[in-house]
Amino acid sequence: MIVAGPLDFVDSKAAKLAVEQADQRLSEMFPEFKFDFFEIRRPEMLGETGGRVEPSLLLRQALEERDAKHWDFAFVLTASELVGNYSSYCFAALSRPLDAAVISMSLIDPQALGVEVNHDERIQRIARRLSRLILHGLGHLTGLPKSDHPNDLLFHPPDAMALDHMAALDAEDLERQREALLEIADPRLEEGEGRVLAYPAFALRAAWINRWEIYRAVRAAHPWEFPKRLSRLTIASFSTLAILLMTAESWDLALAQGGPRISLLMVCALFATTIYVVLRQQLLVRRGKRRSEQSVVTSVSALAIVFAGMLATWMTLFAVGLTLTHLLFPGQLVVAWASSTFTDVRQLSWMDRPQMAMFSASLGLLIGSLGASFESQHYFRHIIFVDEEI
Repeated sequence: MIVAGPLDFVDSKAAKLAVEQADQRLSEMFPEFKFDFFEIRRPEMLGETGGRVEPSLLLRQALEERDAKHWDFAFVLTASELVGNYSSYCFAALSRPLDAAVISMSLIDPQALGVEVNHDERIQRIARRLSRLILHGLGHLTGLPKSDHPNDLLFHPPDAMALDHMAALDAEDLERQREALLEIADPRLEEGEGRVLAYPAFALRAAWINRWEIYRAVRAAHPWEFPKRLSRLTIASFSTLAILLMTAESWDLALAQGGPRISLLMVCALFATTIYVVLRQQLLVRRGKRRSEQSVVTSVSALAIVFAGMLATWMTLFAVGLTLTHLLFPGQLVVAWASSTFTDVRQLSWMDRPQMAMFSASLGLLIGSLGASFESQHYFRHIIFVDEEI
């Protein structure tokens, strides 16, 4: 548990009590496990930000502490309000790829909500709500799905008062979390056979062992929403698509290529944009020479999420481009524009419009990645790594 920035007396007492309550509740639910909570004070983590703070900033620093201390999970507590990108409020930001969570105490304080309570009651309420957020976060990080029942710990609370009623897990989720904790309790790769492996073999082995965790991280990130969330990427890509479709030379160039070349262009565009965006936004995790199974999972998850997002963007561009080529470009116009391609032997075929759409989508994606690189790093990392705001 990392305390970022200063906490006043009430928040400090409530935080200590909340950890005790969460530890007790976990011991009741999983008596076969021993849970160790360690507290680290980091008053300098917020720097000069003050006021509202970006969750991705604290998550990045939580990742460094997680790797340095060999923790399974890292939770950051802060008295500052968090910036929410998916909703108007944000109690916590949870990240499966990073095995980390950031929790704000500002919105769960009765006093901040205008509720008059005495000193002891205020501490008790903050502690109870904070413990529920910790348990909710741990459930999410171990792969449990959201719940629609207000009394479930995995319920998505609409306000701070809803946290008071989140108290339990159903039997199925309890067993699922127990299985996840058993996997986490196993020795990590670097603690066993991985010690003698070269780094490429170590990385491949770690990715394979954690393939389902990586899959769940990618699915939780909703990469199919990239075109909606990353406006600069979308604007640059679709602007390029429109220009290419309206240019005769583009049609001539695209239709002069063979199908294998266009397919190779698509594959190269996907991999090139993925690598460029990941490096430009500094999404890969590697600290010094020490290798870690968790770091490999985080880096592979980031690569997979960006690749899936680029693929979703390409498919959207292709679908729009194919639709426009059929609606706005009759065959006679296409033949006239690509006059050097069509001869008495080579006539317009049903594959020409999809080929032009593939060509335009691939170039559009390449140009669009430049737009994505200008997205704020905080915002982009939030999109990649934060898979739930509550």
